[in-house]
Amino acid sequence: MDIITRGLKHIGIRKLILIVSLFLIISVNQSTLAVGTGNSVDSSKIDAFINREIERLNIPGASVAIVKGDQIEYLKGYGKSGPDKKMTPQTPIVIGSVSKSFTALAIMQLVDQGKLELTEPVNTYLPGFSLADKDASKEITIQHLLNHTSELSTYDGQRSIAEGNKSLKEHIESLENIQLVNGVGDTYQYSNLNYDILGLVIEDVANMPYKEYVNNHIFKPLHMNNSYADPRDDVNNTIATGYQTMFGFKVPTEQLNHEGNIPSGYIISSAEDMANYMIAQLNNGQFSGESILSKDRMDEMHHPSSLMWEDTYYAMGWTVNNNVISHDGSTENTYSKVVLDGEYGISLLINSLDYLNVDQYDNIMTGLNNIVQNGEPLISNESNPFTIYIIIDIVILIVLALIAFSTYRIFKQKEHKATRIRTIINILSITLINFFIPVIILYFIPKITPWSTVTLFVPGIGHALFIIPILLLLIGVMKVGKMIRNKVKVTSP
Repeated sequence: MDIITRGLKHIGIRKLILIVSLFLIISVNQSTLAVGTGNSVDSSKIDAFINREIERLNIPGASVAIVKGDQIEYLKGYGKSGPDKKMTPQTPIVIGSVSKSFTALAIMQLVDQGKLELTEPVNTYLPGFSLADKDASKEITIQHLLNHTSELSTYDGQRSIAEGNKSLKEHIESLENIQLVNGVGDTYQYSNLNYDILGLVIEDVANMPYKEYVNNHIFKPLHMNNSYADPRDDVNNTIATGYQTMFGFKVPTEQLNHEGNIPSGYIISSAEDMANYMIAQLNNGQFSGESILSKDRMDEMHHPSSLMWEDTYYAMGWTVNNNVISHDGSTENTYSKVVLDGEYGISLLINSLDYLNVDQYDNIMTGLNNIVQNGEPLISNESNPFTIYIIIDIVILIVLALIAFSTYRIFKQKEHKATRIRTIINILSITLINFFIPVIILYFIPKITPWSTVTLFVPGIGHALFIIPILLLLIGVMKVGKMIRNKVKVTSP
């Protein structure tokens, strides 16, 4: 989600997948509604740009909302929200880590109400909260969680995505053995766990379930009628089907149960609802004559705090770069991004994820913002985005074919006396190809990111990265067994 994908993007898992795949082969021998209340947005340019990009990237469906000041300038859906369903501005989509901005808003509302202090330790509101280091746990404040400076790790936050099938309370209670990376407050470390913990703080302080709080205090006052903090509340089954890219092909998939991850990445909203949300963000918490947050608290929420990289800072549920406020979000099968730039707000929701091309999804928002701000989009990368899949797929097929051939030779090859040099070459080859390389892959990939995250966000290829080394190890064991058996036969009287 997020940022799996910002955290994952930084570790370069896409490059790692390609490199490992190549290493292995060497080793083994539109829908519908557009609204404009002004003339500042060129709808024809937006349409042409979005249609070109969703076709080029094989995106099933997308929706766009653009606001200026307190007015909606543009709303439109493109493509399909699922089999035989059109995408509309009212179609709900899981928004990934953009959910963090909703959790931050809820926290700041409670601060506004005098029910919560940012500098207070989490234990003040969750007396039972504890990590592996009991003393350090007591130092973590609400602000540390908001700014990602608690020192909960990106790795543990990624792993939690596949382990969110618990209630929020059960999920947070299960963190008792989690280790911190550094001293509390030392550095920025993006972790979904920070916002999951904040979700439980909201429940305890407001004395109501997280989803009920968000519904009553954010969705309803902002007239977000197609937004949910629990997919089970979508009684009319309107939530868009998510699509994943498997070996280069878009496949509709169902999400796992992420009940414990909703505050960090699994809120559901539509383009139309996100337009209202952005208006409140751009107008000091004001929407349609109602205030959902004071100006001071809204400013505080948008204020850059933790240095992420170069000129980009994390605020509270938002990133800030040169006064441009934004956040992106990815789940296993959806993508979203929101940008607040000057008097404009832009929301992009997509009901698919292609992790190996997620940068090109980001570039769609860049193009939209350029149209809004300057009148022209960036020239998109005209290279085939699926070339990387063609390369990886071919590599995997060749590797599997060579594995099958190696297995055939083990069982069918006639036994013969090997020369000393041939024996030495076989031993070195088995050691390198069937033991060293597979062990390196199986050991180091989970050190970088959990296997559950790799297989969840890069299905097919991620599974192959795990299965192929296992097969190589098994073949190595069989080869060694055959060599020992032949040795015994040769030496036997």
